[in-house]
Amino acid sequence: MEKEAEENGDGVPSGDPLVADENAEKAELEAFVSNLQERYQQKAQERQQNQSPERPAEEDFFRYDSSLKKNTAFVKRLKQFTAQQLPSLMQDVSGLNLTKYISEVSAALVEAKLKMSDIGAVLTLCNHLHRNYADFAPTLLENWQKLLLIKPGEKVANPSKMRVDLRFYAELISVGIFPNKTGLPLLGACLTGLITQDKEEHVNLSIVLSFCKHCGDEYAGLVPARIIELAKKHGVTMPVSPLLSADRQSNLRNLLRDYYQSLAEHLRSEHRQLQLAEKSRRKMLQSKGEVTAEKREQLAQLQASYEKLHASTSALADLLGEAVPQLEELPEASATTEGAILDGRAGEELQFGTLDPWRDEETKSFYVDLPDLRQFLPNYCDKKQPGGEGAGSQNPQQMQELPQQDDDEDSEETMELVPDMLAGPPITEETLDMELPELDGDLSYSESTSSLLDEEDAAGAGAGADQQEGAEGELSKEGPNGGSLIAGGGNGTPSNQGNRRYFEQFVQNLQNCVNRELIDNAAIDFLLNLNTKSKRKRLVKVLFGVQRTRLDLLPMYARFVAIIDLVSPDVAHELCQMLKIDFKYHLKKKDQINIETKIKVVRYIGELVKFGIYKKLEALYCLRCLLHSFQHHNVEMTCAFLEVCGVYLYNCADSRMRTNAFLEQMMRLKMNTTMLDRYVQQVENVYYLVKRPEGLKVTRKVRPLIHTYIRQLIFKELDKANVDKLIQLLRRLNWEDEGTFNYAVRCLSRAYNIRYHLIRSMADLLAGLNSYQEKAVIRVIDTVLEDIRAGLEIHDNKLAQRRVAMVKYLGELYNYQLVDSDNIINTLYSIISFGVTLSHDGPPSIVDPPESLFRLKLACVLLDTCGHYFMSGENRRRLDYFLVFFQQYYWYKKSHPYFATSGGAGAGAAGEEKAAPSVVPKVKDLFPILMDHMYRECLKCLRPKLKLYTSFEQAREAVHSLRKKIYPGDQLERVNQDADQAIGQQPASLRTVSDAPESSDHEDSVQSDDCTSDAGDDISEGYGGTKRPNGKRQPVDDEDDGTPSPMDGVDPELEGYDEDDEEEEEEEDDNEEEDREYYDDERDGVLEVEMVEPPRQKQPEDLEFEREFERMSSEYCQQRAKDSAKVNPKHVPIPITFRNETKKTYDQLQEPTNVKADTVPFALMIRGKGKQQLYKTFEAPEDSSLAQYIREQERKLQEEKDSVKRLTLNISERLEEEDYQESLNQTSRTADPLRMRPLKPAKFKHPKGVPDIDAIFH
Repeated sequence: MEKEAEENGDGVPSGDPLVADENAEKAELEAFVSNLQERYQQKAQERQQNQSPERPAEEDFFRYDSSLKKNTAFVKRLKQFTAQQLPSLMQDVSGLNLTKYISEVSAALVEAKLKMSDIGAVLTLCNHLHRNYADFAPTLLENWQKLLLIKPGEKVANPSKMRVDLRFYAELISVGIFPNKTGLPLLGACLTGLITQDKEEHVNLSIVLSFCKHCGDEYAGLVPARIIELAKKHGVTMPVSPLLSADRQSNLRNLLRDYYQSLAEHLRSEHRQLQLAEKSRRKMLQSKGEVTAEKREQLAQLQASYEKLHASTSALADLLGEAVPQLEELPEASATTEGAILDGRAGEELQFGTLDPWRDEETKSFYVDLPDLRQFLPNYCDKKQPGGEGAGSQNPQQMQELPQQDDDEDSEETMELVPDMLAGPPITEETLDMELPELDGDLSYSESTSSLLDEEDAAGAGAGADQQEGAEGELSKEGPNGGSLIAGGGNGTPSNQGNRRYFEQFVQNLQNCVNRELIDNAAIDFLLNLNTKSKRKRLVKVLFGVQRTRLDLLPMYARFVAIIDLVSPDVAHELCQMLKIDFKYHLKKKDQINIETKIKVVRYIGELVKFGIYKKLEALYCLRCLLHSFQHHNVEMTCAFLEVCGVYLYNCADSRMRTNAFLEQMMRLKMNTTMLDRYVQQVENVYYLVKRPEGLKVTRKVRPLIHTYIRQLIFKELDKANVDKLIQLLRRLNWEDEGTFNYAVRCLSRAYNIRYHLIRSMADLLAGLNSYQEKAVIRVIDTVLEDIRAGLEIHDNKLAQRRVAMVKYLGELYNYQLVDSDNIINTLYSIISFGVTLSHDGPPSIVDPPESLFRLKLACVLLDTCGHYFMSGENRRRLDYFLVFFQQYYWYKKSHPYFATSGGAGAGAAGEEKAAPSVVPKVKDLFPILMDHMYRECLKCLRPKLKLYTSFEQAREAVHSLRKKIYPGDQLERVNQDADQAIGQQPASLRTVSDAPESSDHEDSVQSDDCTSDAGDDISEGYGGTKRPNGKRQPVDDEDDGTPSPMDGVDPELEGYDEDDEEEEEEEDDNEEEDREYYDDERDGVLEVEMVEPPRQKQPEDLEFEREFERMSSEYCQQRAKDSAKVNPKHVPIPITFRNETKKTYDQLQEPTNVKADTVPFALMIRGKGKQQLYKTFEAPEDSSLAQYIREQERKLQEEKDSVKRLTLNISERLEEEDYQESLNQTSRTADPLRMRPLKPAKFKHPKGVPDIDAIFH
């Protein structure tokens, strides 16, 4: 023993357990240190050899095998590398020439699916390849860069392979195949991407932990905490890797510590969820005696996930030298809420935070604050037990005071209320998790109940008028205590004889209780005067049989039941049972009728749920039944149910998770089922009503205080009654400040940011400021006119309401004498003429497509606003002129083929419409009837006796006649020429009608502007309104004189501005700068005018092209001359024989003719004997369709000839003008002898020849 003690080096015997443990620790420490030193030395040698390898010469590879077959087979074997294959692979490498296959070898090594045990073998192979081939390391690094580079937000596809690859790449750096300068950046980027993107779910924990175990000592200086403790205890110095310095290792160590902190928080969260799940399991075991298999499986999965996460966290904490996180135990007293739902997400109620099922205090007060019955029933003692369903709960004294029920009333209760067996068993958590069974219940019983209630409903509806008369008066009679006394005695208690009549009167008055006070008084009256068993039974039927159209009574009736339930729970119980049976009846019958009754039932259930009368589990079961057959009426029933109580169920902790699951199921059914558009809209609306989108925070724009003040005055406080006050407040602004001035003008110009009916008040406000800030008012008017003009240049539906508001604003500005009549007339003509072609042929206009009728609406709004002031003087005449052009534009739109659908084949000629009506096609008018009514009402209000045109041709004739009247003689032709030039100067994007001479419709596109400019000259203002005391015109009130308001044609969305809708206002105003840029960009894109470049000298290529073009044209003309002319069947020439017969001499011409003045002579060709052609003359009435058709054709032909003649003359005059200007420019131009080129003599062109296209259009 002494010898053993002496060998141990101490006086303690070797058999002592302490000595044995200490020896084991020393042995463990020595083994770890020796292994670490050996590994560091081996890697240092390999790194030295790889950094300065002695590679063989290129001539030595020539004697190796370079065949494609063997090298390809070697590469394939590398893709399936294992440690057992290393000897054979090394033998193959020594006999193969892989110079041309290094890239394939590198890719195969990177793609190989290795194991951790294969790392040493593959490193040996890589060392050999690196020392023989210089290109191996660069190509291998390129392949690693493709694999290890992790993009932001990208998840690791194969974590197992990434775990091995990351260690493999780190070992390649440590052995020196990759230098630190080129290899470390990729490794750092890979580790940073794995860690920073995984601080919540920690799915990359296994990859990070594996790297720390195998390579953490070299790259981060990580050593297990036990080894460090033993080294300190025994005074052993730990070896340090020479690969990286301590400073560079600390960077990775800090990154790993941050990752560990997030991992510790994740572990705590998992621990809390596991504790809640375990407590829920124990509670279920105590209350039900067993735990369902699904709950056990969920708990087992949660337990396994927690244990795995805890083990990984402990291992990482040991390597980093951090303490394992402390896991707090939940107190035993805190249990989950009764009825809490697990569903694999235990503990989620801790994340709910403060839930508000009501979202506002008024709603909460309605459903929570019920009258305190102790004020009316002082001797009442609540005998209802917590778990009982509620027996009779009236105190003895009250029962003595109430009248005894009659035997007759008991005998009249022939129909018992619904038994519980028909409603089915109560719904539990297991019922919601089970497969949906077949709906039970007696269908015939439910049908008889429903039919009986429908009859009572119809009877109640028929007597509704009589009930309405006496209800309010009797309910308004209140006693001293505030309770309304419905009928007669002095103390408010009915006599025994009038008991039945009193109850009938109470039932009739009950449907008039449409507010909180009335329904509370009715409930108190019932408890004081009618609280008997028979009356409660009859009351349940009355409450259940509410009219299906009186949905407004459902919240009141539900509150009534909630108040009664505090004293008599049987009423609420029976009503809930009846509603449950009726719901199952409608769901089981699956008929597509009685939708109003179905909606009433589900909304009734929803209201009772919010009062706590109808159980939440029962309500969720109803929702699940509806989603089980989510089609037709069930969709509307689901949406109605969630609209009433969806927010309440979603914001209650014990039903939130179930409701959320059903909401998601509803959205999936919507996506995977073909539904009507209205169903889709209803589903989306109710989904986002219940589950508001999260994370959509509106960033409110920070404005200067003065800007906020201006917006408050104009956009929020503006009203008809406080205009004068706002004028005084706005006058106090510092108008000398440029920023304040510009912002005030900006707000006063935006009439589309206020309610539509307040636009007149804004115009009144601007008129009041006109006397003090005239410059600002002028700026506002210019902005309004420019905005209207910009709206005409951009055809965008999202600007529709804005354009209507601005046009309305302009009209109100005229009413307050801020703009002249010229501005109104010019705006009206611009609306119906800018970019308008007035032709159904050719390409449509970009800014006024055929299907767009919005300009008609704009014109009607402007005329309705200020047209009634154009009643006298020159203004009346100018408006009358415009109405002619307006009717032409209206009929141009209405007669467009876009609004007509032909129902027959082929149409006859215009002259044969009356003679052959059978060939006229049936045309269905698709023109919107609302727009037609708006147009007619507008003209009727302005000119009640105005004759409206009935066709587009008639309107065009009226416009033509008006032109002749306004521009007599040659002036009309000059106006038409100016119109042609105006079309030629139109921007390219708006020039939709060709300038060919045979087209005459282009004249009408600008005729209104010419008419306006001339007809509006030297016209004095003739206003028709009355004057206000402050000098402003008092506009005509549409509400007083019955004039239709232009709001009839405005969408309701324009009325949607609400002072409380701050979020929508801020969202619109925050992007106001972007809207202005978009507005300007759209105008620039639509109206980009091409600048006219000066004529350039023709290049040889151009001259060659012209010669080839002339040659081709001449050949085509010669070819066409040889072709025989085809006779047009519509124009049959008159035979010579008949011409001779009809030809008259001079004497015959001098003789008076017998042709009547109102007839037209015709020649009729008929077939005689032997196919001989005979001709007979006859005279047709002038008003016949045949004569009108011939004259119409002659008129069109003459107009075409005149147009060609006018265009030809214009071209000749333009050429002469250009020649004259060119001669003037040449005489004034100084000649430069250095740049002077000899000019070719101009080729003579005959005036009657073909015009020069380049000279005309370039």
